[in-house]
Amino acid sequence: WFPHDLIAKHYRQDQESDIVYFAGCTASYVENDIAMATTRLLDAAGVEFNYLGKEENCCGIPMLVAGKWDDFIATMKKNIAAVKNKRAKIVIASCPACDMMWRKVYPEWSKKLGINYDIKAKHYSEIVADKIKNKEFAFPDNNSDNKTSKVNVTWHDSCHIGRASGVYDAPREIIKAIPDVNFIEMENNCENAHCCGSVLTLIKEPAVAEKVGKIRLDEAVEAGAQKVLSLCPCCEFQFRVTKDKKKIDIDVNDLARFAASALGYDFPEPEPEVQKQWAVFEAMIALMTPEGFSSVMKNMWPQLIDAMPLKMGTMMRFIGKIPGSLKMFKPLFPVLFPILLPKMMPKVMAPMISIITGRIPMPDYMIEQMPQLMPKVMDNLMPHMVGDVIPLVVDDMIRFLHGV
Repeated sequence: WFPHDLIAKHYRQDQESDIVYFAGCTASYVENDIAMATTRLLDAAGVEFNYLGKEENCCGIPMLVAGKWDDFIATMKKNIAAVKNKRAKIVIASCPACDMMWRKVYPEWSKKLGINYDIKAKHYSEIVADKIKNKEFAFPDNNSDNKTSKVNVTWHDSCHIGRASGVYDAPREIIKAIPDVNFIEMENNCENAHCCGSVLTLIKEPAVAEKVGKIRLDEAVEAGAQKVLSLCPCCEFQFRVTKDKKKIDIDVNDLARFAASALGYDFPEPEPEVQKQWAVFEAMIALMTPEGFSSVMKNMWPQLIDAMPLKMGTMMRFIGKIPGSLKMFKPLFPVLFPILLPKMMPKVMAPMISIITGRIPMPDYMIEQMPQLMPKVMDNLMPHMVGDVIPLVVDDMIRFLHGV
């Protein structure tokens, strides 16, 4: 995604730099316009920086909140080492979660682990706002006298950049500095801003996330905004999905993209990729529920029965030939399956993956990773979910064994 004409200037893998740009996962792989626009904006503002490129890892927040602390620490150490290898003192982030990690979490964990941490974190909006304030950078004034052409824009304070990192003024200063823009505040702003409904809510309760997102977008519409700007990839992802599902007439735009567009740059539209990725995400969330997983099991009884240990599958097939015989065993299945399933799962993993990849429109790279991902998912998920799954499948299994 890195702009080709800026590679020689800002993507110098073998050179040191006081400032490095940390794009983050979502901006790098889903909403590329965020990373592209940020580099354009920083370059236009005269900021000397270097991009970490392949040396950049995930910031580690998914591992941290999942309790995978060893993985988080390893990832954090790699990122800190990559920045130190550049002799950099400042990390500029696009993503508020990444900013929070570099600004708050990495220093705390480095202190715990005895790691020398002398890196300062700044969000790009702070850097650009300072340039504007010091009159070192300005947006071209194309049509400021024609008030009818002004677009009504509001600002969404994401939780991480606001309540966690305390960055409220800088984004607003950038928006107000762009000609042909009429800035409108929503009723709930800054410390009192409502959450977009993303992240953990989206993972566990997508329907609730949509309702929360709708409340925020409705607030933007009621304020009279034509566009709602954000600088959080997750907020933007959530808002785009919500406005599509709830049919809300408002444009969702990234701050860096909006600002860099005012400089005359064009960027690819992220909406198609967002919807494509969301289709996979939503389907996987639905699958990892008792109802979702039971629907998979109902399509693989031959493999599941054959995978039962101690020739129990053969015995059950024999008993199943006797009409009504399995009903007496029905109360035992919720007790037996939690014991049997861990031993059965390795034998049925391949057909299960085949069913899942056939149902969900996964990209090729995800399909390739499924043999490594799914065993770990099942090991973590099934002990907590099997008790809810078995009651949903017992009758179907009995019908299969009876040959109905």
